[in-house]
Amino acid sequence: MSAAPDPKHLLLLLEGTEGYGVMRVWETLAQGLPRRGWRLSATLLRDNPALRTRWQALGIAVFVLPAPIPQPGGGALGKARALMTRGAAQLRLARQLSREIRARGIGGLILQSPLATLLAARAARGSGTRAFWMMPNAVGSGYPLDLNRRVYRALFRHGPLIPVANSHFTDGTLGPGAFPRHVLHLGIDTQTFAPGAGAGQLRRADLGIPEDAPLFGLFARMIRSKGHGVLVEALARVPDAHLLICGGPLDGAFGAELRTRVAEPDLAGRVHLPGPQSDVLPWLALCDVAVNSRLDPEPFGLSVIEGMALGKPVLAHAAGGPSETVLDGETGWLMEAPTADAFAAGLHRALADRARWQAMGMAARAHVEAHFSEEAMLDGLVAILEGKGADS
Repeated sequence: MSAAPDPKHLLLLLEGTEGYGVMRVWETLAQGLPRRGWRLSATLLRDNPALRTRWQALGIAVFVLPAPIPQPGGGALGKARALMTRGAAQLRLARQLSREIRARGIGGLILQSPLATLLAARAARGSGTRAFWMMPNAVGSGYPLDLNRRVYRALFRHGPLIPVANSHFTDGTLGPGAFPRHVLHLGIDTQTFAPGAGAGQLRRADLGIPEDAPLFGLFARMIRSKGHGVLVEALARVPDAHLLICGGPLDGAFGAELRTRVAEPDLAGRVHLPGPQSDVLPWLALCDVAVNSRLDPEPFGLSVIEGMALGKPVLAHAAGGPSETVLDGETGWLMEAPTADAFAAGLHRALADRARWQAMGMAARAHVEAHFSEEAMLDGLVAILEGKGADS
């Protein structure tokens, strides 16, 4: 039995195991779109009772569509084999999802996971709807014969799957193609992330940080690609500055390596490792400058706009999204290469502007309010859903 499709009834297609950044976007949609007159349903490819209960409490109908999603194996051949296996499983599920879409009167789908693109495209095609892929990451190049991009572009042409990239950088990793495509920068809650939020809950003295010391803050998982090690080597060349690193795990191999390095004489007492924190606001409030030191291109970088929203200038590696969110010399500083030399130069640039930090923080806050708020993101998404958004 089919219901008449409602153009303002959307299905959110989740894996059920989303990480911090992706889940933040889902929460923005789950709370913001209904305020704008949209009706939401959600399906989980892996059951997540806590998430299901939370969303049902928001009035969102949730159903589970179990989908085996094999992880890529080693090497290019393993990735290609996993891609084919995953595709075959999703083709089998697409008919079931199409039936659910028709029965519930759903008028469109939104997904984020690249692992669900084939499923969403085939289900949208089978039900006469459209699927919007809010791309959380760049498209990698580790598949033979550029297989993943070829598959994506085929889905964009025949899907109907419409990519909505979180930055121009992310969009560019799809390669050229004559298909509808959009860029939609992410947004954050500027009331939660506001100047003064979290202030006074922690004291520098309790962490052994001098009150007058310039304090840089890095908030990222403790993995090598986030740049902790390179940033620490850069700090060793910058006397008197301190670095606060909130992230984990500290007991892993990389964490142990980092703890050993920061205990050496040139860094001793200047790098502070409190571990992962569920609430970053009090820790960000302690810092003078927020840092994003990811070594490879950052697709977007929520931590960048979170820091700027709090009124902190941001020091970031320019590759990827930060080059679209940070105004170099106005709201922060961009480091041009993922090297200790470039990061040290960035630290010195920031310190040379120390008298301007407050003014730069105010400019950063204004920049986020104008371009990277949740409301700006929702405005852009609604325009795309209604066919009013300009292609990239």
